[in-house]
Amino acid sequence: MDRLLSLSQAARIVGVPRRLLQQHIQEGRIDAFEGHIRVSELRKAYPEADSERSGMVEKVNRIREAAVFKATRDCRPNVDHLATELQRARVEVARLQDELHSYRTLAAETEERLLTLQEQCDARQAMMLGTLVGWFMNQLKLREPS
Repeated sequence: MDRLLSLSQAARIVGVPRRLLQQHIQEGRIDAFEGHIRVSELRKAYPEADSERSGMVEKVNRIREAAVFKATRDCRPNVDHLATELQRARVEVARLQDELHSYRTLAAETEERLLTLQEQCDARQAMMLGTLVGWFMNQLKLREPS
């Protein structure tokens, strides 16, 4: 049995506007059945049209090819962008190194002050400060990078 196509499908297959097909139907050049056109009728009127290769299929193929091209183009790294990102990373590393140095200096100064304070305390307070200094030193060692 011959396949029925909607007017829109038939127009896409042969690559003509829908209203032109409607005009051909009204003129009697193409027979229609309840708003549908048989593939055989379409082939008679447009012998160059191939029902298996509609305009939509070609359009989908063009879209796919464009997407593949865009994907390959977009996947290539932009050298300027990469250089900018590298520079930003370098600036951030330098800032973090400065911050780390500042914290290490703070820790060393705190240790010195605690030891000085320990020397000025009585035995009981010195023992409590000694415990605090020991804990502080241990915490610093635990946080040092390997």
